[in-house]
Amino acid sequence: MSNSNLSMINKIWFSPLNVIYHFKRLESEGKITPDKKFYKKTCEAFVTAISLIGIIKMIGREYWMQIVDDSERSPDVRTGCYDRKTKDNDFSWQDVEVVTYDSNSSEGLVDFLLRTKLSSDKAYDELTTILCHINKVAQIPPIQELNQQLLAKNPKIKSPVIILGKVDPEKEIYRMAQIYPTIDLDLTFDPIAECKAKKYNGVLVLNRSAKGTIESTHNPDEKHYPFENLGLI
Repeated sequence: MSNSNLSMINKIWFSPLNVIYHFKRLESEGKITPDKKFYKKTCEAFVTAISLIGIIKMIGREYWMQIVDDSERSPDVRTGCYDRKTKDNDFSWQDVEVVTYDSNSSEGLVDFLLRTKLSSDKAYDELTTILCHINKVAQIPPIQELNQQLLAKNPKIKSPVIILGKVDPEKEIYRMAQIYPTIDLDLTFDPIAECKAKKYNGVLVLNRSAKGTIESTHNPDEKHYPFENLGLI
């Protein structure tokens, strides 16, 4: 998405490390539990942050994110980075819709996706990534097989589809892979180790200058907080 709609979105963006740190802190304090009002929203942000850590590791570009207010209805999370392909290195963003495939999901992964985020009544565009968090112990088919099933069952899907899940029951080791429209971003990684090696850990504030270009300020000591719009302090 171009930066022409910057005025329509929140100018405050957070590094995924920032989101992961505060999620883990709130979780340890007992403030993120299934009975809490914003449990689903905070988990969606955490899962997105984990995926961004993997993407940063793979492609070597910094990504930022923000939780989208429910009043917008969609997306769940917005992610952004500087687009080196444009002349002015514009800040571009991608919408993310998160869905969780867990122990309550009895159907196969592809059928689950086609029933939920990829159903015909959703019709997300190519600027919306579907991030499927696999939160269950299950035998996941080969990535190539998942790609072929999606292409065969619904070739009209426009949205990129990424899956993310823990591959070690004891350690924080994740596997992430894009399974549609092409196979990409296939990576196994330790997000905690990657977070420790990250350069940017604070907040990015975007503003439009008088000339119409985007100006950003990165401040690791910025007092804005990733879950502030959820009322979690």
